[in-house]
This record gives sequence, C-alpha cells and structure tokens, in this order.
Amino acid sequence: MILGEIFSRITSTVQSQLNGMLAWLVQLQNIGTTLSQKVQQKLQKFIQTLTKPPTSKQDYWRAFGLYFAKRFVIIGSAVIGVIGYCIIYFVYPWAEGKLWRATIRLDSPKYSKFSGKAKVVDSMGITIYVGDMSNGAPEGFGSQYNSDGLLVYKGNFVSGKYSGEGEIYTENGIMIYKGQFDNNKAHGEGQQFNNVGKIIYTGQFAVGQRSGTGIEYDAKTTVKKYYGEFANDTREGNGVEYADDGETIVYEGSFKAGVYDGTGKLYDSGNLLYSGSFMNGFYSGTGILYDKDTGAMIYAGEFKEGKYDGTGKLYDTDTQVVIYEGEFSKGKRQGAGTSYDKLGSQSFDGEFRGDSIDYIAYLGTGVDDVTTQFGPESYRAEKDNRLILTYLALDASIVFKVDPEKGEYVCEKVLLGIKNDFMGLGAQSTAVERKSVMGEPFSSINFSCPDYYSTVFSHLAININNIKKVPSDKYIMDNYFIRFYFNDGKTELKCIEICTM
Repeated sequence: MILGEIFSRITSTVQSQLNGMLAWLVQLQNIGTTLSQKVQQKLQKFIQTLTKPPTSKQDYWRAFGLYFAKRFVIIGSAVIGVIGYCIIYFVYPWAEGKLWRATIRLDSPKYSKFSGKAKVVDSMGITIYVGDMSNGAPEGFGSQYNSDGLLVYKGNFVSGKYSGEGEIYTENGIMIYKGQFDNNKAHGEGQQFNNVGKIIYTGQFAVGQRSGTGIEYDAKTTVKKYYGEFANDTREGNGVEYADDGETIVYEGSFKAGVYDGTGKLYDSGNLLYSGSFMNGFYSGTGILYDKDTGAMIYAGEFKEGKYDGTGKLYDTDTQVVIYEGEFSKGKRQGAGTSYDKLGSQSFDGEFRGDSIDYIAYLGTGVDDVTTQFGPESYRAEKDNRLILTYLALDASIVFKVDPEKGEYVCEKVLLGIKNDFMGLGAQSTAVERKSVMGEPFSSINFSCPDYYSTVFSHLAININNIKKVPSDKYIMDNYFIRFYFNDGKTELKCIEICTM
C-alpha cells in the first residue's frame, strides 16, 4: 500500500511537470506565431511602402526642412549599401594599384602577392620603392631607395631586377650611370659619370663592365681621351688614344689589358714617332722609330721592352743613309755588325760591344786581322818601333808592337778620340757617370805619354798641351786596362786608351 501510494505520487508529479512543459511550449509557439505574423505584417507593409507610390504625408520623412519619400530613402539606402559592399570587398582591392598607388609595408603578407602601382615602405615607414609591381616584385618602371630613403636607381625592372633603360645614383643624388641594364648590371649602350657628375665614358657595356666600342673621357675636363674597343672594363682591341686637346692622336692600334700591345703607331705632338709591334706598352718585335721633329727614320728592326734588341739598322737622320746594320742588345750595338759613314761607305765590319766597336777584342791580333774588318786606314805611320793605323771615320788609332815570339806586329792598344762615345762615355761625361760605368779608378796621376803619342794625337786632332804631363784615370780590367786622358783642369775628356796589360 505504501509503495503504491509513493509510485502514484511520483507519477502524478511527473505528469504535472510534463503538462506544465507542454503548456510552456504551446505558449512559446503562440509567441513565435504572433512574432512571425507581426514580422510578416511589417514586411508586407514595408514592401507595400516600397512598391506603392507615396499618396500622403505619412509616406514621407522630413529632414532639413525637406520631405523625402520613404520608399526612395529605403531603396536608395539599400542600393548604396550594396554598392558600398561591392566597392569594399571587390572594387577597392581591384582598383588599388591600378587607379591609384597603394602603400604597402615590406613585411606585410600583402606585399608578396601585390601587383600594380605601389609605394613600398619598411617597418620604420621609410620608402624603399615606388613604382610598378607584379606578384610582389618590381616590374615595369620604378624607383628604388636605400635604407635611408635616398634614391639608388630609377628605371625599368623585370622580375625585381634592373632591366631595360635606367639610371644609377650616388647617396648624394648624383647620377653615375645612365643607359641599359640586364639582370641588375649595365648591359648594352650606356654612359658613366664620376662622383661629381662629369661624363667619363659613353659606349657599350656587358655584365656591368665596359665591353665593346666606346669613348673614354678625361674626368676633369671631359675631353675625349680614347675611342675604341673595351673588354672587362679595360682597353682591349683596336683603338685611338688622344692628347689633352682631345683631337691630337697619341697612339692608334691594338691594346691589351689597357696598354699598347700588338701592332700600332705612336705619335709625339701629332708627328709619327714609332710604327710597329708593341708588348706590355713597350716597343717589342719589329718596328720603325722616327725623328719626332723631321719624321726621318732613326732605326728599323727588332725591339724588346722599348729598346733596340735583335737585328736592325740605324740611319743618319739628315741623309737617311744606313750608318749601322747588325745586332743590338738592350738598346746598344752588340754583336756582329757593320758601320758606315754618312756617305754610305763601309767603315767597319766586325764585333760591337756596349754600343761601340769591340776594340778590346782586337788586342793581341795581327795587322791583317784588323785591316780585314776595319778596311783601309786613313794614316799609316811607324815610330818608336810602333805601327800606327789611324781610321778617321772611326776617330781611332790602332797601335801595334812587335811580338818577340811571333816576330810580327800585334795590336798593343787602341786610342780613341771623343767624337764618338765609348761605353756610353764621351767628352762631357762627369766623374759620377764614369764611376757608374767603370767603378773606382785604380790610379789618378799625371801620366807621361810616350813620344809616339804625339803622332796619334796629331792624326786624331786631339789637343793635348803637354804629353809628358796629362791628367789621367786608370781602370784595371781582366787582362787589359782603360785609361782616360783629360784637359789640365780635368773637366773635359780628351782621349781614351785601351791597352794590354
């Protein structure tokens, strides 16, 4: 009985709660229905307002002393809202960068995808680029700036790199290059300027360097210095170098690594100085050297490092007669050669050393050996058991004495006048110059010359006041000695003696 009564009470309570809940749901449904009906009525009224022409004052709103039809205001607001939505979400993103320039931060997600006209700024707001972009990279015309906001480049871009026409600027705003680019480097036709804006080059470039044909200008005067070919930023190939006036030719020919190399012509004040081969900026190979004032040939033959070296010919600049033909070394006659007088007659055919006849080689030789190579003498004399052969064309006297063992004359010494230099030393040579060639003298005395010297001095027209007291310097060599004779004040060289020991 008790359990049944408890169960009955629980059932009655649950049923009561369910009935209450059902009643709440019905009430909620009625509220929803009522609201739905009211919304529907309002919507119908709103639609009627929009579709029905205004017929009474209640169909208008008054503002600023004016009446506006409700339906016009509602429809207009709706249209404006839709248009605004489209502008914000569709038109504005499309137009930004097309109809106006967009401002974009370099570190923003938008930067990597943006295409159009843009002003790109860094995280500090400093402008680093202004111009056209495509997919997050400069494309088309634009201007690039450094981290301080200073102009670096203005011109065309392709895939974010300088390409096409453009200009490069220094931090001071001075243009230092104007022309064509490819892959961030000067490539094609262009002009270079120095840091003060003066032109220094105009012509062709390749991979950022002067390459091809161009003109180089003086950085101070902007006068033309060179016209020709370039490679790797240096003169390379055929070209013309000009003097300070920009017109007078200094050199025309081949260049290598910026210096004369190959075949070319060198000028002095517009006059031809040299024509032939060059190497590393020096005469080298076969060429012709000219007198810069008269244009007459001086030398024709082989050169090395700017000096006569090899075989060649020397010319008299007045008559253009060959005065020497043979071998040279380091700018001097050295080795086998033939010398001629100004009329072209042979004066000597034999060995040369140090730009002079190698008289040393004839010490100890016989008369026939000498006359075979020296030719007929100008004077022949015998005095004090000496045979003296004088060659005026050579300004030399060769003195022979009898060799007791051979029983014949052999060359004892050679005495030279001062018309020609010997070993680079001449009448006006100084003590310092003689020392640089000969070293320190073995002795310096007033030498008493043998009597037969008067004959030699007479033949060579050497003026010695007192042959018994001649100031002299003696230099000991390997198996011979060289003595220099001077005037009384020892200020002028008068004669040179080469003698066996």
